[in-house]
Amino acid sequence: MTLHCASWLGSMVAAAALATLGCTAAHAQDQDQDHPSTDIDELARRVSNPASFMISVPVHSELSIGGDETGNSQHYLLDVEPVLPFRLTADWNLISHTDFPLAYADPAGPRGGVFGLGDINQTISFTPANHKGFIWAVGPQVSLPTATSSKLGSGKLAMGPSVLLLRQSATMTFGLSADHLWSVAGKDDREDISATEVQPFVAWHIGQGRTISTNVDVGYDWKHKQWELPVSLSYSKVLKIGQQALSMSIGGKYWLESPTGGSDFGLRIGAVLLFPQKR
Repeated sequence: MTLHCASWLGSMVAAAALATLGCTAAHAQDQDQDHPSTDIDELARRVSNPASFMISVPVHSELSIGGDETGNSQHYLLDVEPVLPFRLTADWNLISHTDFPLAYADPAGPRGGVFGLGDINQTISFTPANHKGFIWAVGPQVSLPTATSSKLGSGKLAMGPSVLLLRQSATMTFGLSADHLWSVAGKDDREDISATEVQPFVAWHIGQGRTISTNVDVGYDWKHKQWELPVSLSYSKVLKIGQQALSMSIGGKYWLESPTGGSDFGLRIGAVLLFPQKR
């Protein structure tokens, strides 16, 4: 029964992703007709800029492994994260970023693994249409209690602010993103949420659509006074298959600090479908 539900859920998420991709492709085609193709190095820089005015559909797969005295733990995550930009006025843009996580968690001990949908996260960012110097964006973030298992989500509706600040040149992108979530509703038998995440990042654009990126994802759980500190390094390349542009990536992650029984290291691969818009 569990496998049947997991299969059904996976099919639904895949169908939703394909529907989103179809809509974004159609919208991008309408936006980009009569617009010359974008240079792959410019596309690589846009991939590194979360506030870029570009429709994209990142699909990332991550395997994390850890353990403690009770045994080894594994966590597999497939993220589908459509990013949709909207022109509000001549001076302001809105960027919608939705994260649909499909996860498998097998914690240490005899409890067994579980597969299903995690908590869907929605971020709305407001950013100037014309940046001078630093690029910045700010807006609300909402975490929805959509997880199909208590092992895959918080069971709480959580909200809070998010902010992005970065600077970009022809060869480098560096910046900082930060957010905080507080639980505002949800199941009474689940713990409240008060968590901060700060992520400094650097990307080196080395030409021919290639990028080397690194970031430190600093997380702090104020309820349990627990740090989480993974460091990531990845390589990506923008390429075109026919008229479709995409960015392929592979990288590794190592936790300098993690909760008891949490992850120690991980492997991440991904693809980002790109639909460049007019500036």
